[in-house]
Amino acid sequence: MTSATEMNTWTYDDFTSVELDTARWRIMATKGADGESHRYQDRNALVRTGDGRLELTVDPFTRFHDTDPRRNNAKQMYRSVRHFAVPAAGQLTFEVDMAVRTYRQIPYDLLDAFGTVNLFDLETGVVLNAAATNDTVYAVVERLVIPGVTHPHEHYIHRAVMDVATEPGRTHRYAITYRAETSEARWYVDGQLAYWARLPVPVTGFDAGMALFSARDLSRYARREREHGQGARGRWGPWRITTGG
Repeated sequence: MTSATEMNTWTYDDFTSVELDTARWRIMATKGADGESHRYQDRNALVRTGDGRLELTVDPFTRFHDTDPRRNNAKQMYRSVRHFAVPAAGQLTFEVDMAVRTYRQIPYDLLDAFGTVNLFDLETGVVLNAAATNDTVYAVVERLVIPGVTHPHEHYIHRAVMDVATEPGRTHRYAITYRAETSEARWYVDGQLAYWARLPVPVTGFDAGMALFSARDLSRYARREREHGQGARGRWGPWRITTGG
């Protein structure tokens, strides 16, 4: 049984500045298999903001690697400067509009080209994403392998197609909630519950993110099959955070 707490909603970023606010967002970077730090940034990226949205276009994608997913999958990704603590009672909710249009995407392929709303916790390796292509909206639950945090046998990734009609460039309002008392995450699309999952480990806080990806399996597909001139455009904003409830 959970206890209700007073709800508090506030805006993390409404994207009214003419440039992306570096006090709120930064390019994601992690260490690759080579031990070097690599930025999730594509040289073809075009960025526009100031009208209440962040718009990111990468067409075509150029950030590819043949063996290291960290140097291949995310073409451009932003992470929040702030880490958002999960309340001990009640829930933490992230809400943002996202519109995704992909270019030359393989139809109904979830990984060829897509945009995401990201929540992740590097202390546990837990990732909760809402993702969209031209034709499909889906939820992602993942536990990353992070040296010193998780072991390879703890890694898993689950993708669940949500029953949401969409089309290229269509805006949906996504909300992802997490309740510490039950370790339960819920995905809402346009105000309707679309998916839920119970996490295997408790999470005490999340970073937020926005990204464009192409993430077909490196061991299964050759470079020519993964890099075929596809690209994407994503629009996000505003980001609103709610605690309690």
